[in-house]
Amino acid sequence: MVRPSRSAFYGVFTATALVVALGLCVAWLVRASDGGRWEPAIQVPAILAAMSGVIAERRAAAREREKQTLRALAEELVKNTAILADPRFAALDPARPVHRVFPRPVLSATDATLVSGVLAGRDHQELVALLHKWRDAVREFNRRLDLAELRSFVVEADGPELLRIDRDLHRDGGHLDETCRLRDRIEELLRTRYRDKPEVVEALSGGPGA
Repeated sequence: MVRPSRSAFYGVFTATALVVALGLCVAWLVRASDGGRWEPAIQVPAILAAMSGVIAERRAAAREREKQTLRALAEELVKNTAILADPRFAALDPARPVHRVFPRPVLSATDATLVSGVLAGRDHQELVALLHKWRDAVREFNRRLDLAELRSFVVEADGPELLRIDRDLHRDGGHLDETCRLRDRIEELLRTRYRDKPEVVEALSGGPGA
């Protein structure tokens, strides 16, 4: 059974309160001889309508922030998918090891989401927990890439050393493996838990704005 949203409730409540206030105003005009005793009765539903409208507006703004945040996360995930699939992360040819500068996964949307608290509600606890792990993993992965490039270029590594660096990068359970695994978990969560969110589905499919 589909439950009516709180926003719908506030909208109905606001409209009802305004209709009541309007009805009391008309009754006041018709029975003007009763003096000012109608004024408080008119003010109460009018005030309630104003308060309900403010709450509804704030909830609408919160929903819009949540929508934009989820879209940004999905778009960043697509971008990081392309980065991690970059040919420079492929295993080296043992016969022709080369020096490489690696692309870096980005975290701007992830950092902004975790700092802002937009997804602090219970509905997003699993996603937020994954984002914390993802942020830590990407930061450590990027640091490891810095070290790999230092070993490769500053020390002027030879072929065997380049292959050792490559083996470290691609070992099972290593930082590249962990980063890709977390990326996959986040995508799976977005595609299942948030499949009813058009902004997420559109961004993950590479639609407008992605």
